[in-house]
Amino acid sequence: MTTLDNIITNWFNAGFGGAVSPWVGNIVLISVSLLLTVLFAFVIGFEREYQGHAAGLRTHLLVAIGSALIMIISLYGFDPTKYPSRDPARLAAQVVSGIGFLGAGTIVQTGTDVKGLTTATTLWISMAIGLCFGSGNFVIGVIGTIFAFLALVSMKKFEKVIQRKNPIVTIVVPSDKPVMKEIVQISQRYGLTLRETYTELVSFEENSALRIEIRITSPSHQVLSNFVDEVRFTIRPLELKVTAESQN
Repeated sequence: MTTLDNIITNWFNAGFGGAVSPWVGNIVLISVSLLLTVLFAFVIGFEREYQGHAAGLRTHLLVAIGSALIMIISLYGFDPTKYPSRDPARLAAQVVSGIGFLGAGTIVQTGTDVKGLTTATTLWISMAIGLCFGSGNFVIGVIGTIFAFLALVSMKKFEKVIQRKNPIVTIVVPSDKPVMKEIVQISQRYGLTLRETYTELVSFEENSALRIEIRITSPSHQVLSNFVDEVRFTIRPLELKVTAESQN
């Protein structure tokens, strides 16, 4: 089936329709593929850089460029007359599986909270962008980048609406005081679901303390109030407050 991408790549590989030598058109096609890779991966990487994540703009660009280069080598780096059984998809498959190791390095577990899942996913998306443009699938690369960016940025508004219904209970206790078991037991008595838990060592009045943030799923005002009162009476924290948004 002839697609727009086929028409574009064939025109380049034919030397701009026969106007110049085919190898010149091929070099220009490779250059265009890498340029588009940089431009569209920049969109994803800039958002991560703007949000202050460790895997930012440079990391996403390098992942995308590397993926594009591997795809280009897979297509043009092996002479089909010498390697008639070559499969261009084999190197791409290795990239897809290999990027998982890089993405895993951005996932960090702090206490009981897991950070970096979105960044790991955007690295995977950057890899896919590189493979798209490196293989000459320009239309798919453009559409995929647009949808990825919309999901990454626009969905935050919907997340905030949902989070308002799931308040955060922040508890500060001495660092040597284990309290999670008691908190879980209290929540179970009130039928509450602890959706996310984040723990962090902090300084409180010049002493070491543990700050615990717990997101509770859609409790009623009375149940939440009773839960907070019992936690305050049972655990006697150094500080306790309820907010609608996480502080992290």
